[in-house]
Amino acid sequence: MNTRYSIILRRGGPMSLEDIGAAEEVGIACSADLEVQRFHHDSVILLGDCFSETDGPRGLEIAWNDDPVLLVRNFVQAHWGRFVMIVQSPVTNHTVIYRDPSGMIPCYYACDEHRVAIGTEAAPILQALRITPHIDWKSIANGLMAPDLRRHQTCLQHVTEILPGEMVLIDQDGSRHRLLWNPADFVNNNLQCDFEQASCLLKDALCRVMSTWTQRYPNPLISVSGGFDSSVLAALSAQHGPVGLIHFYTASPLADERIYAAALADHLEYSISPTLMSPQDMDVAINLSVHRPRPSARSFTQIFDLASAQRAAKMDHDAHFNGGGGDNVFGKLHSAYPLADRYSHTGFSSVLASTARDICAVTGTSLPMVLRQAFKACVRQDMLVPWPIMADLLTPLALSMQDIDVHPWLKAVHRASPGARQHVRSIARATASTDHLNICDDRPTIYPLLSQPVLELCLSFPTWFWFTGGRDRALARAAMEPFLPPLLTGRAGKGAFDGLLHQIWTLHRDTIIDDLQNGCLADHGLVDRDAIGMLGTDRGVALATPTRILHLHEMEIWCRAWS
Repeated sequence: MNTRYSIILRRGGPMSLEDIGAAEEVGIACSADLEVQRFHHDSVILLGDCFSETDGPRGLEIAWNDDPVLLVRNFVQAHWGRFVMIVQSPVTNHTVIYRDPSGMIPCYYACDEHRVAIGTEAAPILQALRITPHIDWKSIANGLMAPDLRRHQTCLQHVTEILPGEMVLIDQDGSRHRLLWNPADFVNNNLQCDFEQASCLLKDALCRVMSTWTQRYPNPLISVSGGFDSSVLAALSAQHGPVGLIHFYTASPLADERIYAAALADHLEYSISPTLMSPQDMDVAINLSVHRPRPSARSFTQIFDLASAQRAAKMDHDAHFNGGGGDNVFGKLHSAYPLADRYSHTGFSSVLASTARDICAVTGTSLPMVLRQAFKACVRQDMLVPWPIMADLLTPLALSMQDIDVHPWLKAVHRASPGARQHVRSIARATASTDHLNICDDRPTIYPLLSQPVLELCLSFPTWFWFTGGRDRALARAAMEPFLPPLLTGRAGKGAFDGLLHQIWTLHRDTIIDDLQNGCLADHGLVDRDAIGMLGTDRGVALATPTRILHLHEMEIWCRAWS
């Protein structure tokens, strides 16, 4: 399986064989898709892909600094990609770990007095430090309520996640997290530009980013949904060389996007073979993230993952490109907050009316409701942008465990306008989903639309630009008009796999209900046994969606593996 690594370090330097007593634990173990670069006698370790405007053909060069924090800070100011950076200073005996803001490479760690264990999987970390695994049930409860709100504490005690954009300093006093990539540094930086200028800037940035990714992986396989975001990847990648297109559809009309996928393929003059996905191919007893210290996978993706791996192997593709995160980055906010943002910028003016109408057109909400939400946001500038919480099928005990700690990105932008805060929250949610795909081959899964240059630029624009003309993601659509047919740039909706999830739920209903009624979550008082029992009745239809039920079941399967 791709994107896996394990590193065990002594505080102050790499561990020797005598330190840990097992040859297989020494050094770095990682999957084939992760390049490992070592600098300055292994005091600097770089995992993944790094890009910059200045590095020459010989590759990266990292100037040494006795202060590891300064070394990392200087490096990340000039580089982006999908990477984790680890620095150990023999002068200060400090360890610094940095995870880039795209979140494309997971990063967890634990430490004791002598060792630091870092990686993507829980077992090597726990084994290296001789820690007996114990589930953190409060974290499980929070994962049930908000699966895309990542916290430092994982669902296994003693194992901590480094969130995207964070640097961790580990010294004799413990570990301290701080944001090195701060979204507040980019919010509204292009507030003065007009829509056309912003569209050109975004077009140029997307072209540069995709050029860089296709130079690194010149023959990608792109999962084309028929929607706008994956079409962006395909169209821009095809400007630089060969690409492969794979499209999945189901028997549900809501997830049959073949007409749009075919339109894209015809426009690019590529062939595409739509692949029918069957609910019978789903094994509900498997959780694809069971090796990680928190459940994070949407298990139904196992149906797509196998087909992607087989196609990539057959056609010798060197990476999987995925359009995940595009809605979030391209400002699909669906709220009236951008109207409040524009009022804060312009005061009362005629342009507010056009923005209000645009928001109504995109969201399908009445004008009074849009004005009411915008007014509240203007009156209460400190109003929190809440994280979506799901309470379906949970007990009062589970809900009482809700962690009120705010994501560090939202803490950083607490003074920004409400629409900008919502945009930051939306991107943070996207970075939590980058490990949902678990394709079992040696090719990396890349989310180009979460690349740092794209994040920074999209955060810099006025939030109301994303609604211009009554189209969602309007700025991105305008930027891509030279590359995509009108059928794709002008789409008002998009497909969904809800029908497939309903079929999976119907097929495995009895097993899922039994697992949830008699499993770990119920034993720890987190799910409502009575409500679970009603899911098999007519009244149960109103209690929860199949998406929600399958999520609870995935959490249950993960907990059983660690109990």
